[in-house]
Amino acid sequence: MLKILLSNDDGYDAPGIKVIFEILKDFAEIFVVAPEVNHSGAGCSITTNKPMTVQKHKNGFLSLTGKPADCVYVGIHELAPWTPDIVISGVNLGANMGEDLLYSGTVGAALEARGLNYPSIAISAAAFHQPGSQDYMDPNYETAAYVVRDLLHNYKLEEIDSSLVLNINTPNVDFSKDLQYVITTVGTWDSRSPPEVQQDETGLKTYWTTHRDKLPKNEENSDIKTLQDNKVSISPIFPEFSINNKRNISFQLEKR
Repeated sequence: MLKILLSNDDGYDAPGIKVIFEILKDFAEIFVVAPEVNHSGAGCSITTNKPMTVQKHKNGFLSLTGKPADCVYVGIHELAPWTPDIVISGVNLGANMGEDLLYSGTVGAALEARGLNYPSIAISAAAFHQPGSQDYMDPNYETAAYVVRDLLHNYKLEEIDSSLVLNINTPNVDFSKDLQYVITTVGTWDSRSPPEVQQDETGLKTYWTTHRDKLPKNEENSDIKTLQDNKVSISPIFPEFSINNKRNISFQLEKR
């Protein structure tokens, strides 16, 4: 049976990780270790200034007082009862595309697995509007989870090159056999919006991170355009930190 180490950045109690666990648990042996609290936006950051502790919860999930990358690092080295075949991070609340990959803790956890030479997937369910906004809709976590199940069942994803991460984004539609999978490139959201500045009655200013309010035209094969077309975006990402390490890495969906 396939062995999966499952983590996320939204926290061990987030709905996305619960949904994907339920949908995969009869198909694979799953070990869950996720952050104790929400660490969205943590990117690839790690905990270095304090020790981390682990707590086991009633559903068997473990939570770590660390970042998403810490969960994968400690999970693989110390907590998992076996060596995983693949590491999955998600399902994230909201898409992770374009420049947002630099900030995503979901992607950061998958990149940590890549650094440890394990095949990895970052899976996100689209919700283009933020919680609390008038037109916000909950992401379809089930569609994202069923996409992962379908890909693991019908394609040789556990055999992918461990030097890349599959960053998958699913549209907010119901899962069906007609849902199209597209191998995509990373698109662009354009520049970030300035911070929102607020001032209280004492004159104290506070600064809030804002979300991008632009959507430039993206190429047909980009992650952003593909998701806009209600198709599943699968972006192979493989950061290289030296020009001397550049290699020709290719990826294609190979059926079993």
